[in-house]
Amino acid sequence: MSFQDLTRARYSCRSYEQRPVEPAKLEAIIEAGRIAPSAHNNHPTRLIVCDTPETLERAARAAYRFARDGSVFGAPVVLVVCAVENDAWVRRPDGMNSSLIDTSIVCDQMMMQATDLGLGTCWVCMFDPDIARSEFDLPEGVEPISMLTVGYAADHIADADAREARCIPHEDFVLP
Repeated sequence: MSFQDLTRARYSCRSYEQRPVEPAKLEAIIEAGRIAPSAHNNHPTRLIVCDTPETLERAARAAYRFARDGSVFGAPVVLVVCAVENDAWVRRPDGMNSSLIDTSIVCDQMMMQATDLGLGTCWVCMFDPDIARSEFDLPEGVEPISMLTVGYAADHIADADAREARCIPHEDFVLP
């Protein structure tokens, strides 16, 4: 699949089949995140792999609005993407910490790898980080940033016209 086709195939899946993700596919997704670029190659991202009933339920408690079938959107895998803020590169002039950007790159690469492998994903930021910290007993300095649900889609991508209607127009996207 070309990259252009891949970007058009990916969508926010919110309903999953009740079948497991094969270990080799899950490992390929994790590897795509591990090798993702980061500012100054500091790699401040850490993952929590939720693929057991217990860990999936913990993720669902943090993302309670999307809790379904003992998981987030009923996904058989939820990856909790965390940042070790003190490990991230910091831009000197203004103190901008790259951890949010770096974790986003990791999440994006894992999401695209999953799509390439025929899996659905949803990038979830609407969760309670305090609940996630508590549920996963995260040490100080490790911040839960995103969740990525992964599994075989039980829903379908919207048609091309509906998707285009939700996108920002090109003339608004590219600044003069």
